[in-house]
Amino acid sequence: MKTEARSEKGSNLIGVERTARILSAVADAENGNLTEISRRTELNEATVLRYLNSLAALGYVERFNTAQYRLGWEIFRLGQRAFSGQVPSEAIRPTMERLMLEFNETVNFAVHKDRSVVILEVVEGRRAVKKVSDVGQSDPWHASALGKSLMASMPDSVWRDIAASAGLPALTPHTITSMKKMAAEIKEIRELGFAVDREEAAEELTCVAAAVPAANGGPSRYALSISFLTHRLTPENLEHAGAQVIEGAHEIARKLP
Repeated sequence: MKTEARSEKGSNLIGVERTARILSAVADAENGNLTEISRRTELNEATVLRYLNSLAALGYVERFNTAQYRLGWEIFRLGQRAFSGQVPSEAIRPTMERLMLEFNETVNFAVHKDRSVVILEVVEGRRAVKKVSDVGQSDPWHASALGKSLMASMPDSVWRDIAASAGLPALTPHTITSMKKMAAEIKEIRELGFAVDREEAAEELTCVAAAVPAANGGPSRYALSISFLTHRLTPENLEHAGAQVIEGAHEIARKLP
């Protein structure tokens, strides 16, 4: 009996591990077909297909184009639920909604989590053409206003380590790709109190962000941003947006535990 119980427990753990590996492979695979997922998981195709069929029936995987797979709606729903409880909504939503109403642009709230910049909350502007963000998505450290504002709150040795680990790839012709230029950028952010992404992550998009001050005066864990289509942002509006996002970040800091 004990041997059978141990065997069943081991089998269950193998099943959990395989499920996790297959979901990760589906998320990472470029074409998402059975052969590619099998290669990435190092499992045979018959085993992978059996798991994919079960996951598809539960909504965690979706089959499309006859023979390709992608993550299903249930994964998205669980991801949103996982992030929605990270920070009390009443501490951040009023500030985000106020900024959205003033600028009619998308407002984002992000957290430094596991060496990534992760979007926790989004309040979208009401314009027909706007920046769209998803809860749970990651922003680049070096090319986003959120990431740069968080790095500026860290000691130099810490942000340099993060930037070196994450890399400084060119996402647009405007992306900062050298540590020397990033150091100058961090210095400017500290002087201004807010960071600007000048089409560095995506062309035609300019974002303004400020780190939410930490209660102990150390590196910030959270940051707040406003995303503008570049042609809608004049130099005067940029300065005003910077002042407002700083004020919003401090407002949120006073409400956080």
